[in-house]
Amino acid sequence: MSTQADSGTVEQLGEWKQTRYIDLRRKLLGLKVKDSYLPVLDEHIRQVAERFAQSNFVLQFEDVFPDQALFCELFSEANGIVSEQIPDSRAENPQPSLIKKAANAWYRYSSMSDIAQKIGISWEALSLCLKNAFHPILVRYSEKLSPLVKQDSWRQRVCPVCGGKPDFSFLDREAGARWLICSRCDTEWLFLRLECPFCGNQDQDSLAYLTDGKELYRLYTCEQCRIYVKAIDLRRTEGEVLFPLERILTLDLDRQAHEAGYQPGW
Repeated sequence: MSTQADSGTVEQLGEWKQTRYIDLRRKLLGLKVKDSYLPVLDEHIRQVAERFAQSNFVLQFEDVFPDQALFCELFSEANGIVSEQIPDSRAENPQPSLIKKAANAWYRYSSMSDIAQKIGISWEALSLCLKNAFHPILVRYSEKLSPLVKQDSWRQRVCPVCGGKPDFSFLDREAGARWLICSRCDTEWLFLRLECPFCGNQDQDSLAYLTDGKELYRLYTCEQCRIYVKAIDLRRTEGEVLFPLERILTLDLDRQAHEAGYQPGW
């Protein structure tokens, strides 16, 4: 489903007025695992899936990095796209071992400043390249593993597949239950509506949300950690909703959150 959502988003973005940002997002979402790598990747996912089905463990870096050549190629493609739009973000032939070290740090939410300096780009540009190099790989894992997640018993603040943090959410059409969406692999998981998905705060006096006039979108905020997450209420929508596209459609919510002193949690 996520691969189809990415493809649908790329198609729709192609019809939009082409700004630098839209062109960047469209090209990065278009990154794919080449057919020649798919048999190796799918065999690795099959082996991981057997263990995942038994214990619902969160994938570690070693589980999602099966082929260094595959990742280095995706990283190079992502860096080429990013460097077209962001000055001084071109990594000139970094060593594969250095890319792997950076990928490991990014996956574990560790500091990458020293590695970025060695590669010769800012850590922000490095993070953007790594995120988009990982995306087509992690989405393929999610497509196979997310149906195996025991939603009723998970309810944790990180993605049940890759351990990523949420950057978007939705209220489902059936009961208005809140689902979080992973910023890394697009896995969806059920979560409490009255709890901060970043610090675990359940104090109702310090949790709030802002909404638009149509009550279609929400901006959930927490006063304890000052972090926000965006949401769409599917009870007020018709037809298919592409979450990768909604991330872009709701950029004004990010602006409002930043101006109010809140930060994204991913």
